[in-house]
Amino acid sequence: MRAIGTAQDDLVKKADLEQALAPIRTDLTLLKWMIGAVLAGIVSLIIKALL
Repeated sequence: MRAIGTAQDDLVKKADLEQALAPIRTDLTLLKWMIGAVLAGIVSLIIKALL
């Protein structure tokens, strides 16, 4: 029984995981916006070149 108790103490809790992944999630949101802006610029240049 002690082995199970100590093994469960070492498990990663959901709250700990969310806290550790929060900076990564923020960076991904920023990267999505940056990619969107770059793609919008590229599309506008392509349209300008074709018209």
